Amino acid sequence: GGLAPAVVACPQFLALGPVYHFINGSLADCAGVSALSPTSAPRLCCSAIAALGASLGETMLTFGSQARNAQMAYNNSFVHFASVVDGSRKNVPLNRVRDVWGVGAEALLVRNFLSVFSVRSFSPWLRERMPDIQGKVVLCDALASLAVCTITAPVHQLFNFLATTPEARSLSFSERSAMARRFLREQYFVPLPREVMITADLSQRPPEQEYSWRMSPVALRDFGMRATYITTVMSLFVAIERTLCSVMREMR
Repeated sequence: GGLAPAVVACPQFLALGPVYHFINGSLADCAGVSALSPTSAPRLCCSAIAALGASLGETMLTFGSQARNAQMAYNNSFVHFASVVDGSRKNVPLNRVRDVWGVGAEALLVRNFLSVFSVRSFSPWLRERMPDIQGKVVLCDALASLAVCTITAPVHQLFNFLATTPEARSLSFSERSAMARRFLREQYFVPLPREVMITADLSQRPPEQEYSWRMSPVALRDFGMRATYITTVMSLFVAIERTLCSVMREMR
């Protein structure tokens, strides 16, 4: 299942790099704020909009391959080699690689936008407010990526869930949203029954059981996996980009 994502990896990073810079520069020129500091509010707004545009391109490029990858992993791990043999688990149909949108694409767009926003907009804002220390640029990139992983980790798993749930395709947007909320609640929160005071008066209805909620260990697992991957990839990407841009400026 890794072949299709590997094929679109190059245009994917072109969307994160040249496409982002083109949109950001065009917006800054049109708004007349290109001469302002990159960390000023108008420039950060342009950067955030450019991050959204680049993320939309990335999502449309990668949706088909990433959905197909999740579906193949589900079929292999949870169906073919499952310990459940009662037939309740069935193969999910595979997306076409050329599909640019479908069920779960909204979650993929949110995940991609926050990842790009972290190093393009949040990291420069953070650098402006952090004292000068060695390696500040790389540190801010890593911290910004790490911070958004608290949101992108569950959103990424939500995309996988929607992509591998055939029933979601026939639901309306509101029904699919309710399914997504139920998945996130059951995936990341564990109900803890509260103590209920029962009276001896049998004429009264017994009180309903109430619950408190605590974070599931699955949340820490998903955050750790997402943070390790995305912090490394995005920090390396922007570091390589800065190095190449610096070399090209010196060659002029």
